[in-house]
Amino acid sequence: MKGDDEIGDRFQELTKYAPTRLGGGARPARRPAGFKEYASAEALPIGLAELPAGSLWKALQDRRSRRSFTDQAISREALSQLVWAVQGPTGKAGDLVLRTAPSAGALYPLETYLVVNRVDGLKEGLYHYNVRKTALELIKKGAQGPALTAAAFEQGMCARAAVVFALTAIADRCKWKYAQRAWRYVYMEAGHLGQSLYLAAADLGLGCCAVGAFYDENINDILGVDGESETILYLLPVGPVKEKPEEE
Repeated sequence: MKGDDEIGDRFQELTKYAPTRLGGGARPARRPAGFKEYASAEALPIGLAELPAGSLWKALQDRRSRRSFTDQAISREALSQLVWAVQGPTGKAGDLVLRTAPSAGALYPLETYLVVNRVDGLKEGLYHYNVRKTALELIKKGAQGPALTAAAFEQGMCARAAVVFALTAIADRCKWKYAQRAWRYVYMEAGHLGQSLYLAAADLGLGCCAVGAFYDENINDILGVDGESETILYLLPVGPVKEKPEEE
């Protein structure tokens, strides 16, 4: 068992889902209140701001978790825009390739994989986004959606979506500078990338839904990563939606 000097690694390992272990541990006795308020403080109403014109503000307004996907394909151009929103290059600082989302120390510990189910002009399969070449690398041919669905607690949207983004972490990129605190920055960055994808999808009229419930090692096997030096963090199915209910 790893010691306290590897506490971040222990947390990551012990919170993985497996068929024989689904979380566990202590929970609060009752559900906490969803809002915090200071009853004795003076409240100064600011109301709801009038949103400026522009696609960013509309995307923030429209952003929801959408799970009901059609079997319609998305265009290769749309996929390119989505990928750029997640980890696209935006400039350089010396040898660093700066990207669309912030990263602690500009160390960029996350990698982006795509399970393509239905994208015009692309074969079904598993792809990796090469940031330096701004290219997709086909690393596994054939339909991966059914296996992804089985590994994600039978959440069928992983096969119905046009594409599923899979974000992994190579934590050592961050740990060499920040040691075990690096895991905090890894999770923060995953949140940044996830929100970027949500907003890009909303702007393109597509649905997106973050998925955190899956058997970690099963997903790692699909992606071809070892679960230690590189491990899955996040799945995000994206595609045209049947309807747009107020979900989450």
